[in-house]
Amino acid sequence: MVDEKHCPTCRQLHLFRRVTPAEEAHIAREVGVAEARGFWRCTNPGCLWVQPYHVQKRGFALPKETFG
Repeated sequence: MVDEKHCPTCRQLHLFRRVTPAEEAHIAREVGVAEARGFWRCTNPGCLWVQPYHVQKRGFALPKETFG
């Protein structure tokens, strides 16, 4: 499942997809297990932005060395 959202890193609309299990595990280490569910990632090539579905301000970029 994908959905179009504004990506603050790309500065335009892009498709977002649900994060993978590996991405979710990293997010859980950053924000806690309970908060990690429901994150989505921008699908623009090279973009590392993840965010909760409806809460862009709680988003952040995944580390390039791991997910780039």
